[in-house]
Amino acid sequence: MAHTFPRQNLRRLALVAITLLVAAPTLGRGAVATVKLPHTAVDTLLLQNGLRALLVENHDAPVASVQIWYHVGSKDEQPGKTGFAHLFEHLMFQGTRNLAPEEFSDYIVRVGGLDNAYTTEDATVLWETVPSSYLPVALWLEADRMRNLQITEQILKTEREVVKEERRERFDNQPYGTVIETLYQHAFTVHPYRHMTIGSMEDLDRASLADIQDFYNRYYVPNNATLVVVGDFQKPAARALIEKYFGPLSPGAQPLAREARSIPAEPPQTAERVFRTTEDVALPAFVEGYHMPADGLPDAYALRLAAKILSEGESSRIYRRLIYDKQIAVQAVSTGNFTEDPNLFFVFAVMNEGHAPREGEAEVEAELERLKTEPVLARELDKAKNQVLRDFILSRQSDQSRGEELGYAAVVLKDPDLLDAELDRFLAVTPEDIKRVAKKYFVPQNLTLVEIAPGKNRTRDWGLGARVRGQGGRERSRNVSWNQRFH
Repeated sequence: MAHTFPRQNLRRLALVAITLLVAAPTLGRGAVATVKLPHTAVDTLLLQNGLRALLVENHDAPVASVQIWYHVGSKDEQPGKTGFAHLFEHLMFQGTRNLAPEEFSDYIVRVGGLDNAYTTEDATVLWETVPSSYLPVALWLEADRMRNLQITEQILKTEREVVKEERRERFDNQPYGTVIETLYQHAFTVHPYRHMTIGSMEDLDRASLADIQDFYNRYYVPNNATLVVVGDFQKPAARALIEKYFGPLSPGAQPLAREARSIPAEPPQTAERVFRTTEDVALPAFVEGYHMPADGLPDAYALRLAAKILSEGESSRIYRRLIYDKQIAVQAVSTGNFTEDPNLFFVFAVMNEGHAPREGEAEVEAELERLKTEPVLARELDKAKNQVLRDFILSRQSDQSRGEELGYAAVVLKDPDLLDAELDRFLAVTPEDIKRVAKKYFVPQNLTLVEIAPGKNRTRDWGLGARVRGQGGRERSRNVSWNQRFH
């Protein structure tokens, strides 16, 4: 979703990327592992109110990127109050004690800058890229809306309707738009990853001004925020500006430690769960979700590379098998949703006309079985590592994208040094690591499966119970009325 700001060194970075990606396969097995990214010097400032600031000087172009990473996402929402973090992504642009609604963006756009925001399960990120001479204004703007946001009944009503329309457009009115939502609703039983970041219309309608104000006062505070500044500035001057604008802000009064957030741990799944639904779509489909570990843990790196081997590019295993070789699907993708807490590795496929989901499931299972029993080829693993290397290099094309990587490393992975060091963890993965994680996680008792049949009338068949193909006994699915909304 992020825009990138034009950079003078784009050509140089592109040439470096091309050189590395072309040369690595020709150097022989293991050559990729010798690659090192240029070091990023990160200066850390911790204010007395708990705000952490991470500063990176880069004088390639006269621009600066400012990002605020609030450590609050949809997993911090309570049942019946979903969608609050995403709603604040909108509310944060709707005026403060000092600014009228939308005036924040006016300050940025009229000097040629860019601004935007996004929300994930784990964080809410607000960012702007501006001419470096405008850095003091950008910092003042972010400090102002951190504690001076003005939320009225009218603003809440307006933004609630904006978010509801976004939900209709992106999920409810899209073919297969609620399939992943359905998967998560049933793969998770207690952890808040079971609801989508956008929340439900019912919860948004119930949200009171007092509920919203409480959420703001708890989470949008200096001691729950990481400020990332990357670009053309001098660190002493930037530190002084941060002290000036953010230093006077009071920290939040409520505890923010993990144990104080009341986020329940998801219990281990013990048997395969299967659910079937009829949707107003043209072709049958299925989505499989396997529970997997949190991002940053050792197994996550092998699983990321496994996802690339399985379905990144037209020569990848699942894509080639389902679409080219068997010609039973028109779309096939696998990926991991890597987050702060354990999440899902999933496979999604839309079947060709005349082919049932079970055919695709059998072919996917065959490919996953190959990962468990046969070491991946050296060229496949090198290709996947090259794709990761490409991603790391491209993430350094702009101050905004580099800041985003730094913020993620600091807030979600808990270690800013991983901005540079994480690549080594990918490059150290071996074929045996791929086999090991495949055997550990791609097992029936760890799987939730949703099958979608085309039909005019939407139905839900949730009374099937669990289809057991592995160890751990039988789990029963809950009986759910056909018209229940999932959130």
